[in-house]
Amino acid sequence: MDAYEQQLRRALRWYPRHYRESRGEEIVATALELRAPGADTVDRAELRGLALAGVRTRLRERPPLWAWAGYRLFGSRLPYRYRMWARDDAAGRWFAVRRFGWGLVALVAVMAACIPLAQGGALYAGVDPWGGEYTVGPMPKAAESLLAVGGLWLALFVFRLDRGSVLARHGFAPRAEPPAGAAGHQG
Repeated sequence: MDAYEQQLRRALRWYPRHYRESRGEEIVATALELRAPGADTVDRAELRGLALAGVRTRLRERPPLWAWAGYRLFGSRLPYRYRMWARDDAAGRWFAVRRFGWGLVALVAVMAACIPLAQGGALYAGVDPWGGEYTVGPMPKAAESLLAVGGLWLALFVFRLDRGSVLARHGFAPRAEPPAGAAGHQG
């Protein structure tokens, strides 16, 4: 592999993973066939074109905001059209960090939305929401209610979002066996 081909393969990183897997060799082969005689490096315009096409492909294959928010915050299944995006996300390098971060954002949002309910519920029950009656330790009753809601949120939505369950939810085998003919090939 010469420097020209290495530059082309680096430029393919702008494309989504599944697109590189299915069409990357075709793109590189076409670019190598159209290579100017004696060219040692890829032209800047060609690199810019590959980068722009890759970004456009990523944007085109990204789920709409409502589906993305449901996937990130609740772990819901994306429509079939976006299942490859979900596979790339689950197989991605920072999957656990993204899951934890968005789970934390969802937890804060739910707890913020429940503040009026926590205070109002305690007041309705006749308990001072910031008092020490019927609490576990020095924490106010409203804060206890928020922690209970937060724990429920973590149990229901955040902790069940491991890589294998996301892949299975979108129709991919989490730990699939290699095909019979590929037993000797380790790529």
